[in-house]
Amino acid sequence: MQPKWWKESHQLSASKQQTAALRRKTLLAVSLTLTSLLTVLYAASSTVLMSSLRKAEEQDTRLALHGVLDTIAGTENDFSGRFTDWSAWDDTYRFVEDANPQYIKANLIAEQLSALKVNAVAFVNTANHIVYATGFDIGKQQKTLLPLALQQQLFPGSVLLQALPPGEYRQGLVLLPNGPMLVTAQPILPSNGKGPRRGTVIFGRYLDLTKVNQFTQITGYPITIHRIDAAQLPSDFASARAALSIKNPSLVRPLNQEKVAGYALVNDIYDQPALLVRVELTRSIYEQGHRPLFYLVIFLVVIGLVFGAITQLLLEKLILFQHECQEREARYRAVVTQASEGIFLIDAQTKQFLEANASFLQLLGYSVSQLLELTLYDVAVLERAALDQAMQPLLQGETHLASQQQYCDRWGGLVHVEVNANLIAYAGREAFCMVVRDITERKQAEDALRESEQRLAWQASHDALTGLANRREFERCLEQAITSVSTQGQQHYLCYLDLDQFKIINDTCGHRAGDELLRQIAATLQAQVRSTDILARLGGDEFGLLLYNCQLDQALKIANALRWSLQEFRFLWQGQTFSLGVSIGLTMIDQKEADLNSVLSAADAACYAAKSRGRNRVHLYQADDMELAKQQGEMQWAVRITQALEEDRFCLYYQPIVATQQAQLQEEHYEVLLRLRDETGKVVPPMAFLPAAERYNLMHLIDRWVIRTLFAAQGQHYRAAWQRCQSAPDRCLYAINLSGASINDDQFIDFLHEQFALHQVPPQVICFEITETVAIANLNKAIQLMRELKQLGCRFALDDFGSGMSSFAYLKSLPVDYLKIDGNFIKDILEDPTDMAMTEAINQVGHVMGLQTIAEFVENDRIFEVIKALGVDYAQGYGIAHPRPFSTDPTSVEA
Repeated sequence: MQPKWWKESHQLSASKQQTAALRRKTLLAVSLTLTSLLTVLYAASSTVLMSSLRKAEEQDTRLALHGVLDTIAGTENDFSGRFTDWSAWDDTYRFVEDANPQYIKANLIAEQLSALKVNAVAFVNTANHIVYATGFDIGKQQKTLLPLALQQQLFPGSVLLQALPPGEYRQGLVLLPNGPMLVTAQPILPSNGKGPRRGTVIFGRYLDLTKVNQFTQITGYPITIHRIDAAQLPSDFASARAALSIKNPSLVRPLNQEKVAGYALVNDIYDQPALLVRVELTRSIYEQGHRPLFYLVIFLVVIGLVFGAITQLLLEKLILFQHECQEREARYRAVVTQASEGIFLIDAQTKQFLEANASFLQLLGYSVSQLLELTLYDVAVLERAALDQAMQPLLQGETHLASQQQYCDRWGGLVHVEVNANLIAYAGREAFCMVVRDITERKQAEDALRESEQRLAWQASHDALTGLANRREFERCLEQAITSVSTQGQQHYLCYLDLDQFKIINDTCGHRAGDELLRQIAATLQAQVRSTDILARLGGDEFGLLLYNCQLDQALKIANALRWSLQEFRFLWQGQTFSLGVSIGLTMIDQKEADLNSVLSAADAACYAAKSRGRNRVHLYQADDMELAKQQGEMQWAVRITQALEEDRFCLYYQPIVATQQAQLQEEHYEVLLRLRDETGKVVPPMAFLPAAERYNLMHLIDRWVIRTLFAAQGQHYRAAWQRCQSAPDRCLYAINLSGASINDDQFIDFLHEQFALHQVPPQVICFEITETVAIANLNKAIQLMRELKQLGCRFALDDFGSGMSSFAYLKSLPVDYLKIDGNFIKDILEDPTDMAMTEAINQVGHVMGLQTIAEFVENDRIFEVIKALGVDYAQGYGIAHPRPFSTDPTSVEA
């Protein structure tokens, strides 16, 4: 029998063994469970991570590939856009018809082709005959034959020669033996976009290695391009080519462990695959996937090793978390208190204010105690129901709500705010946390911008002086009316109104009186027309009236009512009373009138007939009136201008131009002006005869008369002035206007050389002025003339700048020294903020480009002070000095 102590010892040993076994089982179970869980987590994480990385890599590669394709497409668009002016150039239009070699000499020399960066040019007429074609080696800077493969594609019915609607062109790639070529084929039309197409102009440039390198520089990715029809493609290109199709337009494949490539087809102009493009990317995304996996393994191992101590760590983390929460709450309160945005809490049900920071209190002007007695209903402009509805989405599960609202401050003022709201738990209840930002100034700026946009849209279709529709809007309505005649069988009438004796009032009393007269006349006419009709100011003292759905007797009645109302009208200005009449041309718009120009011409002819038959009458257009109007109108002025040139009845005036800033040096700066003395000795202003001179190609004769007469009379004075400027810090400059006819006259430059040499006039004292519209209409000729004369020392001014609203795009191409801001912006600058802004913008652009600016129509001291404050360099107008005739002493001008 065993002793008792032995039994107790045996029981104690068994208990320890059981405890140890239980611990071993527990440890084994926990270890197996943890190992299984960690294994599953590792497998799932690695699968998801690597799959995501592969998708991200493929998406990144496709984005890069699409960027390269967009770059190639953008290159095609840029290449085509550079030649739209060529296809819509009247010189090109005539060249296709007459093959004038002068056009080739002027525009298709090696230097020009090099500047255009083209390798092929072809002009093909509508009979599919090549009028002119040439190749060009950019590297050797010499012309070559047009590539035969390209020439063979210029056959009747070719895609390159197909007729396209105006404003459209064809562009794309053509595979040639020497390589792929970017081509653009554009229909040759006159500059107005109308008239029959005379053929097609084709420009081409090889897509060589230099261009591919440019693609690489632009996109930042290595790019490789191969032709589809290459005899032997690299293996990866051949494999990609076999896998690409319409349903699968792009392809992404790893090249190796370091590189991944994207492939895509580029079609030619025949919509057939031509090139295969490859873009390479480093596999940085995929490479990054291995490092997280390594860290994941380390993390899981560490988790297994420290599992036994996790309880203690969790407790420590819990205590630390509670401490951090307290710290975060303290930091939150400090941030909220000092935040620049307004922050407040309201009860989600009652909308009672619970808390608010200093910024919100300052925004509305309340104290804390005052605000806590209010609800959101008391400060929000929205009605209670609308406010509840606006906040309802947060109560229904939305996590965030943003809106723009208006709040009332303590004094009743409105504050525009941007509101961001969240639903939070606060002291055992739901509350809205609201963050508001004051956007009052932004809203005011937006309202001002919206008003400005509306005003600009209105100004685009209305005359700024009278408020009537302008010529562009009127012609748009007239075109619609012409269309309705043929499509809907309607009948309309067009009235063309030209004021009689307006120029007398305008010249006698000045432009301000003329402007006020036009405003009063516009109001008088508008009161007489029907609400369905369109009344417009077409320019100067000319108006147009479109009578919709009108019969002849009613049209005559309305026209005579307009004539009678103006006949009875009296204009009062500075104690003087003026009367005037109106000549009205009336024409029917029917199916016989084919287009806008024919309708306007008929109405203009009828109006001219009314003037020639005594003025202040209505004349109905008849087909046989056209010749009479021409003979009695424009041809009379043409004969009178010719006689005036022969009899030397033109006379020169000048108008000083002064600096706006006080300068130590003395300046003699003026513009030379032209007048005509009629048969009775009366001085006729230029706008009375210059339109006829332009229409009958007499302007180049007038320009030559001005230069010849001025140089002969003032040559000695100009030489003396220039010598004085060399020895003293003085300035002298004399501006002469040039017409478009002189700019286009190839012999004009020789005439100027002759006059400078004959009269010994220093070119440095002469400044030629060209109007904005003339310069843009004759851009290439204008640039050529400017450069040749500037080599002599002459300077140039761009007159009436801003009138065409398109010169900013061309200004960098024009080598001018002065910008003359259009007087229409200056004369109303005191009343019209838009004119002020336009003047300031033109002045700033001119100064940035190193040009000096001149303001025209400076009619009083107030305008002078405004343009001086804007920084305009010079001023000209009645407020400075009226135009004066040159004195009888040819060496000086009148004081």
